[in-house]
Amino acid sequence: MKRAGIVGLGLWVPDTVRGNDAWPPSFSEAFLEHQKSRRARDFTVLDGKERPYEELYQRHATAHEADPFKGAKERRVADPNVSVVEGDAEAARRALKDARVEATQVDLVLSSALVQDRIVPNNGPAIQHLTGCVNAPGIGVESYCSAALAQLDVASALVEAGRAKYVLCVQSHQIARVNDLTVPFSPMFGDASAAFVVGEVPAERGVVHTVRGGDGSLAGAVTFEYRERPGAVWWRDAIGSIRPGTEDLEGARRIGQNMLAFAIDTITQLCDEARVPVDAVSALCMMQPLAWFQRGVADGLQIPAERVPSTYATYAHIGGAGVVANLLEARRRGLLTDGARVVLFAHGAGLTRYASLLRWAGAVG
Repeated sequence: MKRAGIVGLGLWVPDTVRGNDAWPPSFSEAFLEHQKSRRARDFTVLDGKERPYEELYQRHATAHEADPFKGAKERRVADPNVSVVEGDAEAARRALKDARVEATQVDLVLSSALVQDRIVPNNGPAIQHLTGCVNAPGIGVESYCSAALAQLDVASALVEAGRAKYVLCVQSHQIARVNDLTVPFSPMFGDASAAFVVGEVPAERGVVHTVRGGDGSLAGAVTFEYRERPGAVWWRDAIGSIRPGTEDLEGARRIGQNMLAFAIDTITQLCDEARVPVDAVSALCMMQPLAWFQRGVADGLQIPAERVPSTYATYAHIGGAGVVANLLEARRRGLLTDGARVVLFAHGAGLTRYASLLRWAGAVG
């Protein structure tokens, strides 16, 4: 049987850095002086709520509860006058170069974009065109923050079935062009595009096992809303510009309350089913929704924090691009040795959650 794995990685981030001084002093003053009213609109602040792993929240999240910037100090911001797909395509080119794969060898391009350039089509066809993947269609496989895992799931199945030789997977989180800086949770977001190539790897390497889960009752918890007309439907009565928001505030809080449980319980299930001790995992590469998330998960799984890389300090929350950013950070730290057990995890709007165990193929990088 063929084995599929990640054979190349690519990340693009804009040159422009947005520091916390981009928010006026009134933003912090309003948060500190009127915390009760501000927190009512801010579903990332969950003090006083019942949460699984409450001790871990107290240990890791509490220090950031009074920080209006969510522990973020800087984030990258893309030029809104440049199409999103330009960054997506550059991440894809870097992944192809890293994999030593020609664009003409790619059989399929999978795209996920939090902000895509058009309602129809998704960014996939334009990525295919700009990268020269002339033998591949570009299509959407979308689960937002968990898109890297969803795409890996689809791509590895195609490669192992012999239906594709190489699949190019692209995850885009260029949110700054719609990020409303007056919203309490706006400082947590940064821009990035990421990509990886899935192809055949040697026996005893590649994707070993995947766990999937979801809760469609939370479909309205994390979404976009119209500034001028909350609750408007885009195809009927939308007016004005959009911004990140929620149609279900309590649902959004449920996600926050269960953030650690999603990761810890899903990863534990993955390792149990694969019969691999959690402590045998060399690198755990995840999304990074808040500054404390990686350390909280590491603590809950009782593995060294050094095995759970985070790029939040530099990029903040970059949605679906976070997994690749942290894989590259793991590689920089020397954690992605040949045969290393690597776990990937992310949950995304919808709600979806995935965890995958890989034996890393040492040829990458």
